[in-house]
Amino acid sequence: MSFSIYNLDEEIKELLNLDDFLGGFTVNEFVEELSKDHFLKGAEVNNLEYLDPKPYIRTFESTLRELKSLSVEADSQKDQLDKQVNEYELKHSQNVLELSDRIESITNQFGNLDVRISDVSGQIDPLNTSLNKITNSRDMSIETIFLIRTYHGFFTKSKYDPLENLRVSKVYDDRLKCAKTVNNLMTLAKKIESADIPQTTQCVQAIQKFSETMERTLLNKFEVALDNDEFEVMKEISSILNEYNGGTNVIQTFVNKNDFLEEMNDDNNGAGSILDDEAVWFNLSNPDYLESVVDENLEDLLNHLKVTIKGQARIVSQVFENSTPVLKIFIQRIYAQSIQTKVNSYLQYSISVSSLAHVRVLQYLSQVVNEFTKDLKDFFITNDFDNDNELSSILDQCFYDLFIEYTSDNVYFNREKKSLEDLIYDVVSKFTSYNERALNANQLSTTLDNLNNLDYNNDSTASSDKAFGIIERKRLNKFKDFMKSRLSEVNVRNRNSIDPEDSEERKQYSSLNLALAETIIKSIIESVARVLELEPNRSPEYALELLEILLFDFGKLYIQGSLEVIYDALKSESNYTKVSSNNAIDFSYLQSFTLLTDILFLLSSCIRRVIIPCSANNPNIRNRMINLTNSYIKRCEVAINVILKETMDLISEKLAYFLSKQKRKDFLADNITEYDTEACEFVSDFMTKTHESLTVSLHDSNLLNVLTKVGMKFLSLLLEHFKKFTVNSTGGIILTRDVIRYQAVIESWEIPELSENFQILKEIGNIFTVHPNLINSLVTEGQLASLKPSTIRQYVAKRTDFNPSYLERFFSFR
Repeated sequence: MSFSIYNLDEEIKELLNLDDFLGGFTVNEFVEELSKDHFLKGAEVNNLEYLDPKPYIRTFESTLRELKSLSVEADSQKDQLDKQVNEYELKHSQNVLELSDRIESITNQFGNLDVRISDVSGQIDPLNTSLNKITNSRDMSIETIFLIRTYHGFFTKSKYDPLENLRVSKVYDDRLKCAKTVNNLMTLAKKIESADIPQTTQCVQAIQKFSETMERTLLNKFEVALDNDEFEVMKEISSILNEYNGGTNVIQTFVNKNDFLEEMNDDNNGAGSILDDEAVWFNLSNPDYLESVVDENLEDLLNHLKVTIKGQARIVSQVFENSTPVLKIFIQRIYAQSIQTKVNSYLQYSISVSSLAHVRVLQYLSQVVNEFTKDLKDFFITNDFDNDNELSSILDQCFYDLFIEYTSDNVYFNREKKSLEDLIYDVVSKFTSYNERALNANQLSTTLDNLNNLDYNNDSTASSDKAFGIIERKRLNKFKDFMKSRLSEVNVRNRNSIDPEDSEERKQYSSLNLALAETIIKSIIESVARVLELEPNRSPEYALELLEILLFDFGKLYIQGSLEVIYDALKSESNYTKVSSNNAIDFSYLQSFTLLTDILFLLSSCIRRVIIPCSANNPNIRNRMINLTNSYIKRCEVAINVILKETMDLISEKLAYFLSKQKRKDFLADNITEYDTEACEFVSDFMTKTHESLTVSLHDSNLLNVLTKVGMKFLSLLLEHFKKFTVNSTGGIILTRDVIRYQAVIESWEIPELSENFQILKEIGNIFTVHPNLINSLVTEGQLASLKPSTIRQYVAKRTDFNPSYLERFFSFR
C-alpha cells in the first residue's frame, strides 16, 4: 500500500526500481530519461511558463559536489587541530609537574625558616622580659628618686620647685605626673609622720596645703571650661584628678554646676499644677469620677528632665573616662532634689483631702515616674552607657525610694481599705438608719438559722461556713465602731432633716440602689487595679482582703440587709392580709428583686473575673476566695428562696380564703344565672390584681418563674376545690363557666405552659356535664387519661346521679 502524497507516473516508477540503478543507469542517463518529455516546453501552465527541471537538477548536483569537497577539507583541519591539542595537553602536564616540584621545595624552605624563627623568638622573649623589667625598674627608680627628693624638699623647705613647675606646666603629662606624685607623696608622708619628730607633721601639713592648692586650681579651671563647653580641657582635668584622688570632687563640681535643677525646683508649682485646683481634688475624692489624673506641670518637668539627662549623659561620656559614677550621682540628685519634691508635695496634700484622692494620686505618680524611669533605662542600654546594668539598678532604687514612705508596712493598702470602707460604710450607715426597725428585728436571719437546708455533714462546707462566720463577725464589729463614731453626726442630720419621708437622700439610700452598687463595685475593681500596679508581689493576699470587704461590708450589710428589709415587708403584709378582707396583696416589697438579681450578677462577675484571677499563683488563697464566695452566694440564694416560698404561701392562703367563699349549693342550681359564682369573682379579681402587682414588681425570668409557680399552685388548689362540691347537670354548666373564667385569667398571663396545664380544668368540668354513658370514653382521652383512677372517681362521685354499683358495672373503674 503506497502512502505517497503525490501519485507518480508508471514510467517514473520504472526508473526508480532497484534493477535500473544496478543495471547500469548512470546519473546522466537517469536525469535525461526523467526529463525526456519536452512537449510542454514553451507552453504555459496556470498562466506560468513551464520550467525545465534539468538546470535545477544540475545545480543541485554541483552543490552536492561542493559540499563534499568542503567536508573533506573540514575533516583534514580537524585532524590537524586534534594533533595540536594533544601537543598542548602534553606541555601543560609537563608545566604542572615542574610547578609541583617548585612548590614542594618552597614549602620545605618555609618550614625550615619557621623553625629558625621560633628558635630566635625563644631566645628573644626572655631578653624582652628582662628588658621590660629593667625599664620598669628604671622608671620606678626615677619615680622613687623624684618622690624622695620631693619629700626631702618639703621636709626641709616646705616646698619643692620641680614639683611646682609640674603643677603650673601647661603640658598634660607634667600635670598628670604632678598629681600622681602628690598622691604618693601624701601616702609616704603620713607613713613617716611621727609625734617624736615634729618636723614630719609640718611636712605633712605642707604637702596637704600644696595638694589642696593643686586641686583647687584644677577645679577652678574645670568650672571655667564647663561654662565655656571646653570638653577637651574638662577631660584632661578629670583624668588628672582621677589619678589624684579618684575624681570625687571633680564629679561633685560637674553635678553641682548643673543649675537647671534649681530652676526646675522653682517651677515646681508653676502653671498647670493641680495643687491649687480645688475642682480636681473634689473629683479625685468622688468614687464616680473615672477620668485619669493629668498634671501638665509634672509631665513637662519629667520631659525636661529626660531631655536634660540624655544630653548630660553624652557630655559625661566625653569628659570622664568612666561615666557610670558620674551618671549615678547625677541621677540620684535629680530624683532626690527635683522629682522627690514634687511627689511629696502631691502625696502630702492628697492625704489631707481624702484616702481615695491619695491612692489615686499615688497610682498616677507611680505610672508617670515609672514610665520616665523605663525610658531612661532604655536610653542608657541602647547607647551603651550601662553595659553592667549599674545605671538600671540605681534608677530602680531611686524610683523605689520615691514611694517607700507611702507603700511600705501596708501604709498604702491601709489607705486603700479606708477609702473603700468609708464609701461602703457611708452608704450602709444611711441605709441602716432608714431601715433600723427591720434590721434590728433580723427575722430573715433567724429563719435561715432554723432551716436545715445547709449540709453540715460535709466537713469542707462546715469549716468554710465557720471561717465565713468569723470574718463576718470581725467585719461587723468594725462597722459597729464606725457607726458609733458617726452616731452624733447621724443624729444631727436627722434633726436637721425637714421632711425625711420626701427627702432625696431617703429615696436614694432607704432601699437598694443600682447606681450606688455600681459605684462600690467599680471602686473595688479600681482598687484591685491599683494593687496589681503598686503591690504586685502581695496582690493575692490584698485581693483576698478586698473580697472580704466586698462580701462582708457591702454584701452582708447592704445586699443581705436589703433582703432583711424585704422579708420584714413580707411579714408585715402577711400579718395585714390575715386580718384584712381586701382582695389584693401589696407585692411592692418584691420590686427590689430584679435589682437585687442584677446587683448579685455584678458582684459575682467582679469576683470571678477581677478578684479571683489575682490569686492564680496562690492556690490556698484562691480556694479561700472561692469558698467565701460560694458560701455568700448560697446564703443569698437560700434567703431569696425563703422570701419567694413565703410569698407563694401568702398567695396560696389568700386563694384558699377566697375559694372558701364557694357556697355548697352553687353547683346544685336549678337555673343558670347570668353571673359567675361569688367565689369565682373574688378569685379571678384576686389573680388579676396579683398578676398586675407581680408584673410591676418583677421582670424577665424572675417574673416568669414566680407567675409559673403561682399558676401551678392555683391549679392545684382548684383541682382540690372541685372535689368538695356536689354537682348536678345545671351546676356542671355553672362550674364550667367558672373554669372558663379561670382559664381566661391564666390565658391573659401569656404563659403557654400554664395555659396548656389549665386545659385539664375544662375536661374536669365535662365530667359533670356529659351523659353518664360518655364518662368512660371521656376519662380515657386528653389530659384526664394522665390522672389516677382514684382521682377521677372523686370527681365522678360528686355527680348527683352518681351510683357506685352502676359505676363499677359500666365504667370499668378499679
